[in-house]
Amino acid sequence: MTRTDARAAMIDAAERLVAERGLAAMTLRDVQTEAGQANKSAAQYHFGSREGLLTAVVDSRMKPAGERRRELLDAIDLGPQPPTMRQLVEALILPLAEQTIEREHSLYARFLVQSIFDPAMSSTIREHMRAESFRDVRRRIESISLLPADIAELRTGTLSVLSVVTFATWEGRIHGPEESAPIVADLIECCLGALNAPAPAR
Repeated sequence: MTRTDARAAMIDAAERLVAERGLAAMTLRDVQTEAGQANKSAAQYHFGSREGLLTAVVDSRMKPAGERRRELLDAIDLGPQPPTMRQLVEALILPLAEQTIEREHSLYARFLVQSIFDPAMSSTIREHMRAESFRDVRRRIESISLLPADIAELRTGTLSVLSVVTFATWEGRIHGPEESAPIVADLIECCLGALNAPAPAR
């Protein structure tokens, strides 16, 4: 196994262990065993620490999602009309769907759910959720929303968490884009409905 293969195997193992057992139960030793690494210092060598390994899991999934989101936003910008709310919501949702329920054997949405609500990882998750393309699509959604600015910001944050939890619920129960399509389509409609719902009375 090459160094690159060993690193990828440990990232996959960490994702799987956190998704199945929870963040607190994951140790570097368990990851090495799960990844078939006989070298007891392999995880330390590749990631430096447990936190470094967890950050690498997030990086490995968030980076392609961010790149895909940027592609979608660039395509919207090339269109003849200003972006619609549907296009922007799709740019928010589709890249995460591709990295979770549309990716074979994915556990990433379940990993994210475990991580979002863990104090030790929440800051790392928040930092990655502030990645450039993610911030951009949220900013665009908020800018064309008819809701008051503070409520629009609150709604987009709520919908981001809803997306993760929805995909975590279905991950492992469906296989491939064909089966996931109705779930993704319904989530997009739910998000549009939430963004069109009136603001609460002050």
